[in-house]
Amino acid sequence: MGTVKSEGNHIQEIRIKILNSAKELLAEEGYRKTTIRKIVERSGVLTGSIYYLFKNKEEIFKSMLLELTKDCQRAIKSRCGSESPLFQYAAVCEVELRVLAEYPIIRDTYRDGYCSGLIFEGMVEQFVNLARDLFQGTVHECSDEDYYANTLLIKGGMYACLTELYFKQKIRFANSRKHLQQMALILFGASEAETADILQHIDEKESLWLDIGNDLVKQPFR
Repeated sequence: MGTVKSEGNHIQEIRIKILNSAKELLAEEGYRKTTIRKIVERSGVLTGSIYYLFKNKEEIFKSMLLELTKDCQRAIKSRCGSESPLFQYAAVCEVELRVLAEYPIIRDTYRDGYCSGLIFEGMVEQFVNLARDLFQGTVHECSDEDYYANTLLIKGGMYACLTELYFKQKIRFANSRKHLQQMALILFGASEAETADILQHIDEKESLWLDIGNDLVKQPFR
């Protein structure tokens, strides 16, 4: 039994090494220029071992986004654990949008990811799980079908916010973020008063979201 556990730990270590190497390359070169060959060179993990754990580059990126979402949720729970589930959900969205605004190459990487059916579906699944974890046992809990429908609209709205950053027309991205947050909160049953209070509180903690976003980009997975 100890051998099986040790082998599982070893596989997990290799997986994290692959994801960290991919994360570094994506931050440096973007999604399109990151290849399996470059991940092999950066990680020192054999090609066969990479394909044992991941079918392709899309699966690596999908897994990396899952880890980032988990790390973001943990960071927010650690620093804002006394806040409501609705606030914590909005905070996760806020951090992602802040990162996309601050880091052009990550913005490009996410844009490519949104254009992949596999990766976009993975993003939706991650946020469905996020909502389910946060809202279970609260008045905001809903059916799996509603979790999925709400999340699809929210992630679609986040993609619209991302795309807007490439427009030639001058925009106020803060307004788009606010409208996205408002939509997300209302979809999960927040009242008008709750929504206004949460959005104000989100604005008051602007530096916190930037700090969490910077940590997510720069710190390795563990």
